[in-house]
Amino acid sequence: MHTRSSLTLRILVAFVGAWWGSLSARAITIDVRLMCEITGGCASGDFFFDHPEALTALEFAAKAFEPFGDQLSAIPASPGWTATFNNPDTGFSGSTQNNLAIPANTLVLFAGGRDMPGNQVAEGGPGSASVMFQRGQGMTTGSSAIDFAPWGGAISFDSLDGGVPRNWHFGISTLPGPGQVDFLSIAFHELAHVFGFGSAASFDNLITSNQFQGVTVIGLTGSSAPLTADNNHWLAGTTSPPYADEPPSALTAALTLGRRTPLTPLDYAMFADVGWQVPAKLFGLHGDNNLDGQVDGRDFLLWQRGFAMTGTSVPGDANGDERVDDYDLWLWQQNHGKQLASSAIISNTQVPEPPVCVIAL
Repeated sequence: MHTRSSLTLRILVAFVGAWWGSLSARAITIDVRLMCEITGGCASGDFFFDHPEALTALEFAAKAFEPFGDQLSAIPASPGWTATFNNPDTGFSGSTQNNLAIPANTLVLFAGGRDMPGNQVAEGGPGSASVMFQRGQGMTTGSSAIDFAPWGGAISFDSLDGGVPRNWHFGISTLPGPGQVDFLSIAFHELAHVFGFGSAASFDNLITSNQFQGVTVIGLTGSSAPLTADNNHWLAGTTSPPYADEPPSALTAALTLGRRTPLTPLDYAMFADVGWQVPAKLFGLHGDNNLDGQVDGRDFLLWQRGFAMTGTSVPGDANGDERVDDYDLWLWQQNHGKQLASSAIISNTQVPEPPVCVIAL
């Protein structure tokens, strides 16, 4: 890691996935480009060739970030610039691509895999550029940075564990088994580094004595959030309100084998402090579509009612991206049975209800 059903639901996920391309709403786009395709064509021995299901899972994990409402300016190829990043297939930190044309509201992500040392299972981070891009955002670099808007970055996954294939679990609607490394959890974690966690100047500027002091994080938790000594991850054992049974964050330095660890409200609060425009729904109980403080069948019925709809306040939009799709169903599935902490229920009921129309080894 960076130096983290039932048969009916499986059928539903496959069914609604077919509708994805027809839905349109505001969102960040993550353009995944396989490094092996850029360097001559993917073949046996390349991570994404050997694990074709990994690309589907990575693109699904990217949906956790697509609801961000930022309006990123396009980056033209002319008059010319150089993108520098860690090559995901080799680890070389000076890989370059010249004169990338990147559309508005889009980040380019170079993806690959290789045999990593020890228990490291992945790494990810933003790239750098030969010229400074603000992308229409606020100050994004230096000691005054209050925002973050990279051109993109790179992500890499471990291919071997002691000379044998790493025991990855690539399922989306199924959970990992004992001893398996959950690919979705690791992808969420490494994409978070691409989006500035432990890597953006606007993140660093909110740290004092290994405590992250962003106002959104403090507003959610009531205090600053503890970081590791290198300030690159939440401290081990960090959990997130406003759940009654607080889930572990996806952004600690080690994730547990056999467990799925999605992004939590705490993690999304951090992104807001770094400068991303995060929908308010992601700071609450994920999948609680009717805002009654629990994730149950009534929330699923709202998702059914709003399926394939777009626009503001459509029923069943669990992540605030103004469309109802397979990711909203997945959030409901992952959180079914969860409840808000009693201290959060009063404030939650004041929000209007939507209209009814390195692993641990």
